[in-house]
Amino acid sequence: MVSSLNPSVLVPVIRMLLDARAAQDVRSAMAHGTWLVSRYSSFSLWEMNEEGALELTLREGKDLDPTAVHVESLLLEPAGKTGRAISTIDRFVDLREQAAVDAYTHISRLCVVRPLLAFGDVIGLIALHFEDRIALDDAEFDALRQLAPCAAVALSTARTRDLLSNYAYTDSLTGLANRRHLEQEFKRLRAVPLSLLLVDFDGLKAINDSLGYESGDELIRTVGNALQATAAPGDSVVRYGGDEFVVVLPEVGPVQAAARADELTRMLDRLGLAQELTPLFRGASVGWASAAPGEDPGAVLQRASSEMRQRKRRRNTDRTVVVDRDRYVDDASA
Repeated sequence: MVSSLNPSVLVPVIRMLLDARAAQDVRSAMAHGTWLVSRYSSFSLWEMNEEGALELTLREGKDLDPTAVHVESLLLEPAGKTGRAISTIDRFVDLREQAAVDAYTHISRLCVVRPLLAFGDVIGLIALHFEDRIALDDAEFDALRQLAPCAAVALSTARTRDLLSNYAYTDSLTGLANRRHLEQEFKRLRAVPLSLLLVDFDGLKAINDSLGYESGDELIRTVGNALQATAAPGDSVVRYGGDEFVVVLPEVGPVQAAARADELTRMLDRLGLAQELTPLFRGASVGWASAAPGEDPGAVLQRASSEMRQRKRRRNTDRTVVVDRDRYVDDASA
């Protein structure tokens, strides 16, 4: 078949793939680069997850109708098992499968599935659909053959990089961002108006001592989930350490920050917990501070911490007054 592909396109496409850093950027570059070398109507990227099952991570182009979805599914399994490209012009042993792909080619449509092999393993599959053609020309086929291993290595490397970054910047107990991530956020937001909330809840030591550290971990996770559930778009929830969390509020001023602090205090005071945790959990103290123009976010956090300690002292004083009042009432009744 006569080729319409410019061979010089392949070099910048491969460079684009290798320059991408995050896995999602590699996926987008893969879809765009594949379209440049072979004008598909639909692109599907299937990746092996941690359980070894295929998972659709990106689909570009036209939506697939049920027939196309079925044909794609027929091609995915043999391509994944053999590590070889397969298409609707190949022959199938199963007569029903052969009938399905024959019907697809009869309406002048083509599906090609090419494995992504990196370091000897199939890490995913690219499925391409074409309309008004039943085969690729030689140059397109060869370009896809050369592109696939580069795409596989780029994706594998990016996924590993993302995984390591996730370990480095994520708290393993809660799945929230950790203190190292907060330091990076402070650098990124140094010139941005922001407010910080410092959340410190009471009762963790009593729960650890009475019920064990697993119950304490359950409490930490529950508080972290509650904070994440109430976060607005753009906010960052960070486990700062122990029973402390930081909520980063970009573009939020003092009035909103104070209101958010009061809102979180009320929410955590009413937090639903397992029955054995409820008597020992005593809510949370939430301090806040807003950045002055050009102020170091670390200094803002120190002021939020000071505000949190003041609120904690007031809460403890109020709690003591209530206990003493109740004791006085009981003594008077006796």
